[in-house]
Amino acid sequence: MNTTMSTQPRERAPFPRAFARFNRTVANPVIRLAAGSLPPFAIIRHRGRVTGRVYATPVLAFGTNDGLVFGVLYGTNSDWVNNLLAAGRAKVKRRGEAHDYQQPRLIGRDEGMRLLPAIVRGPFRLLRVRNFVRLTASPPMDPSAHQRPTPGADGGD
Repeated sequence: MNTTMSTQPRERAPFPRAFARFNRTVANPVIRLAAGSLPPFAIIRHRGRVTGRVYATPVLAFGTNDGLVFGVLYGTNSDWVNNLLAAGRAKVKRRGEAHDYQQPRLIGRDEGMRLLPAIVRGPFRLLRVRNFVRLTASPPMDPSAHQRPTPGADGGD
């Protein structure tokens, strides 16, 4: 008899966890081949909270006025969601370019739907997607911040 009980509430995700496991081992490696270049697919690079390993997870990403929004298709207990929330940042490859993002926030259905392009709201409603992750684009890095000073350039000898 199993007497262990989960302390986290079970969430009904649009897709069952068994489908997520299948995707992780079979579909994701194939999808990753084109996901960073073929919208709305993107590759989110995140670091594992436990292992410290870098993962590349294919997601459906949609642009917002200040970053990106992703539908959480396998529930908020998904590793990529928790890794992203714990790290507070990620690199996302989308449309052939990789950019840094920060301030991940788990948002609800209403806010998430408003951020999606109108053409995909219907399918997301049909799939009963209840949660989304929103990321803010990191400010561009100042290239001069990484340049080493030229010896003697400060005017001193």
